[in-house]
Amino acid sequence: MKKIIKSVLLITAAILLIAGPVSYGEETAPADDGLIVRVGFVYPKTGDLASFGEFTEEWTKYAIDQANSKGITIDGQPATISLITADSQSDPKEARKAAKQLIEEKNIDIMITSKTADTTVPVSEICENKGIVCLSVDTPDEAWAVKPHKYSFHAGFDIASELNCFMDAWNEMETNGRVGVMHPNDSEGSTMINVLPNYVKDQGYTAYDPGAYLAGQKNFTNIIRNLRTQKVEILAGVMTNADFETFYAQLKEEGYLENIKVITIAKTALFKKDIERLDVEGLCTEIWWDSSFPTVSSIDGSTSAELNEQFTKLTGQEHAPAAVGYDYANIEILYAVLNSAGSLSPAKLIEAAKNLDLDTVIGKVKYNERNYSVQPLAEGQWVTGSTGDWERIIISAGSVEGLEPTGTIRPLQ
Repeated sequence: MKKIIKSVLLITAAILLIAGPVSYGEETAPADDGLIVRVGFVYPKTGDLASFGEFTEEWTKYAIDQANSKGITIDGQPATISLITADSQSDPKEARKAAKQLIEEKNIDIMITSKTADTTVPVSEICENKGIVCLSVDTPDEAWAVKPHKYSFHAGFDIASELNCFMDAWNEMETNGRVGVMHPNDSEGSTMINVLPNYVKDQGYTAYDPGAYLAGQKNFTNIIRNLRTQKVEILAGVMTNADFETFYAQLKEEGYLENIKVITIAKTALFKKDIERLDVEGLCTEIWWDSSFPTVSSIDGSTSAELNEQFTKLTGQEHAPAAVGYDYANIEILYAVLNSAGSLSPAKLIEAAKNLDLDTVIGKVKYNERNYSVQPLAEGQWVTGSTGDWERIIISAGSVEGLEPTGTIRPLQ
């Protein structure tokens, strides 16, 4: 019997070593501080998407402090939000594991998640299976809504808004109208290649599919040759920073970069630190949120400019990246749903989410029959500013009402 027990323990230990531990963040409220709402949060702290998650935890905790200071009532008594974070490691499989363990081991009451479909989609799937309400942000809506949801709700931007922003940039440059669509073999890539060609055709552009690539691919030679054959002058689509960096270097090596007039690839040019590493003058990017957005917090009335100031004080960074607005809005949504439900019952939380009609720093959040809300987007471009540092100008207000452009598009260098 002792040998059997010992063997079982050894096998269990081996499994744990192979699977790897889930890294949890510290809870933001002590367990004996009255009624605690335990909120799980899965996001990429490490891996290829780590730039999306930089300062996310600190900023989310700041937003939660704002919500807690305003007060939450659950079942007729004051409550406090406690945040428990877990690292997705930029891997959908790890995101699923992290969500599952937050639910089973940390006994969370509700889940939030963000940072691309590689995180929000698998986390939502686990929450659907476990009957836990999940509130997510910042993934393209169509990529998130590939399956029906009962317990999960999402606030993001749709492909139409994104493509309109892309075309605002294309229309300002003289090109042959031929667009090469870069897309990985994942949900976001599939959504992009399925929607973009027909959508842009009516605008006088022709989309060309050079073939899907594998995430993490190291050789784009065949794709680049296909682009050359089709005389593509515009690059669009969706890529991670790491994949784009590899692709861009090979564009230069193959001598085809000089033929490209505009690059509007989603996901890859959102953050200044990535632009500093790429050192590419003139990359265009969708703008999820900016300090110049004419929006205010539903928690305490702070303007987007004031939130930008708070972020810079908290982190020491010069400017708040686009993801900051979505991180904050996720807590705005959480706070509104909890207060409206007045309960941790999944049925009441679902009802509160379905009836949500909330003006946030990322615009009005109101879920449709498929449980997602479409948020506005603007279009920007990374250029060298007057001080020699990288600056993201707004070249089109897109669908953001009341936003003013801060510059005009410049040639790619």
